Amino acid sequence: MSIVIGIVFIVAAYLIGNLNFAYILVKFLKNEDVRNYGSGNAGTTNVLRVMGKNVAIPVFLLDALKGCLVIVVGRYALSLNEIFLILGGIAVVAGHNWPAFLQFRGGKGTATSLGVFLTYDWEVALIAIMIGLIILAIWKMVSLTSMVGMTMLPVFTLLLGRTVTEVIFAIVLCLFSIFQHRKNIGRIIQGRESKIGQKVKMKN
Repeated sequence: MSIVIGIVFIVAAYLIGNLNFAYILVKFLKNEDVRNYGSGNAGTTNVLRVMGKNVAIPVFLLDALKGCLVIVVGRYALSLNEIFLILGGIAVVAGHNWPAFLQFRGGKGTATSLGVFLTYDWEVALIAIMIGLIILAIWKMVSLTSMVGMTMLPVFTLLLGRTVTEVIFAIVLCLFSIFQHRKNIGRIIQGRESKIGQKVKMKN
């Protein structure tokens, strides 16, 4: 029975991940698909570019919250073991990145991954966030900040002696992030990556 509950939990986590708040809020406020603008991505950074921080901040918080919700429910309401908890965490990020309800074109998973890891292991997550903020202050590139921050997750799970399963969990989320940022990597190398403050206008 616990295996069935665990499988249902993983599927539910993926579906929760499909609640892409960049898409939902922009659709509600402007009746536009945010993926038609800027980077074509349904995530916080693109919302920041096309609609500003007043919409981007709620998007970030809501996307992070769905990651938190999955871990809280799995750990405290369902008392799932570490394997199912981690698979649920991976599933909610996968649901955000590749949502079935949005033709598998979602976001890059940074906010949701941070929500997951802040709830799963807040010490490691806070270290990653602090390092990411330093990168953001110096280079002003959200994409670089996201990738460096996500890379810190496996680094510090190893340095702090976390379990093998948690290290694998961190590596998977890090690889998700790097894969989703692959185009940004090319633009960073070419010196064409957008920085904070650059805007893309939507139709009036």
